[in-house]
Amino acid sequence: MRRASLLAALVALAACATPAPDTSHHEPARLEAILEDIRVGWEEGDGAPFYEHFLDWEGARYFEGGGQNEGLDDLVVNHVEPEAELGLQLGFSNIQTHFEGDFAWALVDTEIRLTTPDGRDIHNRGHGTYLFRWMDGAWKVVHTQSASSPVR
Repeated sequence: MRRASLLAALVALAACATPAPDTSHHEPARLEAILEDIRVGWEEGDGAPFYEHFLDWEGARYFEGGGQNEGLDDLVVNHVEPEAELGLQLGFSNIQTHFEGDFAWALVDTEIRLTTPDGRDIHNRGHGTYLFRWMDGAWKVVHTQSASSPVR
């Protein structure tokens, strides 16, 4: 009887146990590679890395320096492409990645240089946050926010 009770308890515990979550996709190098693709896309005015790595969902908003782009097309057409024409140089450093299940985020320090159409040189430093969701075997950017200020 005692052995049957112990066996029943073990079976009940095993039924309640949840499998360990799959963390095989928790690789900082994956996020860092996406960020590098995005950085180069900004500099070259190339929307392809954005369309590849961003989740284009209704209601998406991307924030930068107090402004926003609503949706992925707005970000690429009205922000990425025009800034490349200004000779944008963008640097990411001090990249820190964090993972929780199928959600991840990356923090970056940024350095931005460009020349406005009226000849004004811009040199800013700041910080950015990229939020990611794991879906269909890939990390997708679901939101970004960045802010910078002039280098003095």
